[in-house]
Order: sequence, then structure tokens, then C-alpha cells
Amino acid sequence: MSYNRSPNLCKRILRKMHAKTITEDEFGKAKSFRLFSISRPHMRGFHASWMGFFVAFTSWFSIQPLIPTITKELGLSRVEIARSGIASIGATIFARIGVGPLCDKFGPRRTMSAILILGSIPLALSGLIRSGIGLLIVRLLIGILGATFIPCQFWTSAMFNVKIIGTANAVVGGWGNLGGGFTFLLMPALFELVMICGADEYLSWKIALVIPAALTLGFGILIIWTTDDCPQGHWSERKIPEGTLATLDKGDVEDHDVKDTKEYKKDEEERESERIVVDEGRNPTLDSGGDGTCCKNACATDNCWLYFTVFVLFVQYGLCFGVEIAVNTVMNLYFLYRFKVENCTTTFERHVPLLNLTNITATHLTFSDTNDCSILTQNTASLIASMFGLMNLFARALGGVFSDLLRKFWAIPGRLLAHLVCLVGEGVMLIVFSQMTTIPFAMLVMIVFSLFVQMSEGTTFALVPYLHPRYIGIISGLIGGGGNAGAIIWNTIWVDMVDSDPSRWFWTLGICVLSGSVLTLLIPIQKKRIWGLRCQKQQI
Repeated sequence: MSYNRSPNLCKRILRKMHAKTITEDEFGKAKSFRLFSISRPHMRGFHASWMGFFVAFTSWFSIQPLIPTITKELGLSRVEIARSGIASIGATIFARIGVGPLCDKFGPRRTMSAILILGSIPLALSGLIRSGIGLLIVRLLIGILGATFIPCQFWTSAMFNVKIIGTANAVVGGWGNLGGGFTFLLMPALFELVMICGADEYLSWKIALVIPAALTLGFGILIIWTTDDCPQGHWSERKIPEGTLATLDKGDVEDHDVKDTKEYKKDEEERESERIVVDEGRNPTLDSGGDGTCCKNACATDNCWLYFTVFVLFVQYGLCFGVEIAVNTVMNLYFLYRFKVENCTTTFERHVPLLNLTNITATHLTFSDTNDCSILTQNTASLIASMFGLMNLFARALGGVFSDLLRKFWAIPGRLLAHLVCLVGEGVMLIVFSQMTTIPFAMLVMIVFSLFVQMSEGTTFALVPYLHPRYIGIISGLIGGGGNAGAIIWNTIWVDMVDSDPSRWFWTLGICVLSGSVLTLLIPIQKKRIWGLRCQKQQI
């Protein structure tokens, strides 16, 4: 009896998931959000975008949890490992530059699929690595998977109305980044599973990496046949808005069901107070103070403050998302290097039979000996490191919510304040983390600074839509590139510090983040700075 009811129960659940209709604007974009729906095209595109980014992120960092075993087999130094991490991140910058125009021409669905399929090939061939150079090349090629962030954000932007695009983008970005933490759970589990099946540790890591490669390839093929580029279906059939953004915004926000309510009037007043003045063929006017009594900008031209603001957010995104990517490439190794058994020493003779190497440098020996003295194993270090990335489940979206909350009280200056608070919190917790000498306290502080890191990412992109409505895509791409550029810088610094004092790396990051957060006090957004909190208080 229960067997016969099971199919009917599944049908009822699926029917309810599709039951609630999604309201659309004149261009077919969704004006409502049904998280548990998988209906085409809107929510199917939503889930495909974050899942594609999640799968890509998982594969992108899948080698990292297995680095200790790879190092033992190939006899690599810490510096060689760190350089391979830089290569993995560096490839993403160039890939993202090329992916943007491809999304414009072919749509996000096919672009996402192409990246996933291409990125799965070098990952599946990772078992052929025989040297540090080989590891660097493979991770360089796998790095193209990081470019899936562009079609991920592009996809939701094509599916959702301006009313909810901020929420949609924050959720898909955060859930996609979640793959950076999940891979530290998945890969050690796959590694142990293959060993249980009878393979030795050096064969196990090679087989384990084929599994995420197969999943990435399969998902890249699946989305071609099961999703849509835009509300109209194929990218070539999309409706392209005409006229100025001010006209579109007015059309998008008109909702006759709520037009006469107090809530609508309140939102309309806030929207008018935040609207950018856009002239045909010109950039936003940023040289006046709005009310003429306070919060005036000193810049005499329209462009200079806009360029300065984009540059600052470019730098600050490198101080949050750049830190996240860099930490993902080193956190498990940091716990292995940092927490050692007291009075532990190892010698070369212990490693010669295990590695079966005859020509090995002193640098190689130093690295292998260090892991032998670690309190943690490869698997336990990866398990701890996974908590850093798993905070993306809610932390990035929480940053957007925090920004929205302060906006209700202080408009644009409130968003700037939220951004400043998150960056300062990140910098302070990085410095505190660098001083931790016990694993439990280090884990606790790591979770807190991970929260601030990812909230800072959310507050950054909560500011982006207000910079220039005609060039949101270009500006988003520029600022997003700051994350990868920052990650390369932080990983380069790691190369210099990894053999001497890895803890000092986190201390340096903290100082840099605190210094960069001060720039928030200088930037104007829609003719308003953070100092406008005083003006908003006077108005209230």
C-alpha cells in the first residue's frame, strides 16, 4: 500500500513546487521568487546557475585537499605547491575577460556548458602529473572553471527583474562559492573510499580526481538540454529593452496591485532619493550635493569620482573575495604547518624508502618532514578547512541583507557603512587568527573571519548597481576581476612567507584589509558618501 502511494506522493510534491505562479514584467523577467520551484525558465535557470558554479568551484579546488599526498609522491617543495596555486587563480582572470563577450553573444547557458566541459578535461588527466611543472600546468588549465562566475551572474540577471536581482545574484554567488568548502569534504572521502576498494594512496588520488571531472562534464552536457538562456528560451529570441534606464526602472516598478499602499509609496520615495541622474551619452552627475547644504562632493568632473569609486571597489573586492580564494588554496596546509607535535624531529632516512627517490633536494626534505610532525592528518586538516568555504551557505547573502537593512535607515550612506563594518571585522579577525596557537580557538576565529569575508563580498556587490546603470555589466566585470587579482597577490606573498612564518601571512592580510577599508570613507555613491549619515540623521 505504501509502495503505491510513493509515486503519487512524489507527483504531489512536484506539482506543489510548480503550483505557485511567478509574475513577470513586460520583458518576461521574474518579479517574484520561488526558491523551491524548478519550473522553466526562471527558477530552472536560477538553480542551474548556482549549481553550475558550485560544480565548477568544487572541481577548481579539488586538487587542494589531496596536495599532501601528491607532494609525498612527487617530492615537491612548499614553494612549488604555492606557485601551482597562483597558476590556478591566474588563469581565471584571463578566462573571465573572454567569457563576458561570449555571454553577450551566445548566452549564459552555452557559455557555462562550454567552460564546464573544457575544464573537466585537464582535471580528469591530473593523474598524469609527474613533476611540479606538470602540476602547475594542470592547475593553470583547470583554473578556467573559475570563469563560471560570469555566466552564473549573467544568467540570473537575464531571468530576474530589478526588484529581486540583488537577492538572486547574492544567493547564486554564495551557493556557488559553497563548492570551495564542499570539495574539502568530498575529496578526502573519495580518496579514502578508493583506498578501501584496494588501491594504494598514490593511485587513489588519481582515481578520486576523475570523479569530480565526470560530474562536471555531465552537468555541462545536462544544462544544454534542460535549461533556457532567458525567459523567451534561446538567447537569440530574448527581448531587448529600449530607451533609457530611467524609463525602464519606472516601468519595472509599476505594480498596480500595490501602487496605492503606504509600503509602495515609501519604496518610491527611497528609490527617488537614490536614483542616479543620467543624461543621454553622459556618465552620472556626481559633482553636486543633492540638497546643497551638506554632503557635497569636491570633484569637478562627472567621470573622476566614478573611476575612483570603481578602482576602490576593485581593490576592496580583492580584499574579500581575493582573500577567500587565496585562503581556499592554503588553509588545509596552514593547519598542517602551524600545529605540530612538540619536540618532534624527522630525518631524511625515514623518507627515502617511502618516496623511493634518489635525487631530492634539501627543500623537498624540509616540506615532507614538516607534515610528519603535524598534529593533523591530510583528512582532518581538510575537514577543518572545509568550514571556511561552507560559510557561503548564508554568509554572502547575509552581507546583502545587512546592506539592505542599513539602507532602510540611512539610504546609500547606510550601504557604505555596512561595507565598512564588514571589512573592518574581516581585518581584525584575520589578525586575531594569526595569533591563535591552539586548534579549537583557531577554528572558532576562522569561522568568524570567514563570516566577515563573505559578508564583505555581499556588501560590495550591493553597491555596484548604483554606480552607473548603463554599464553595470562592465563595472561588475571590472570589480569582480579585482577578486582574482587580489588572490594572486596574496598567494605570491604566501610563497615568500610559507617557509619562514605562515602565521605572519594572515597578519599581513589583516593589516592590508584594515588599510583598504579606510578607502570606504572617501568614495561617493550617487553623490553621497558615508559622511552622509549625519545628513540622513538630520532629515529624520
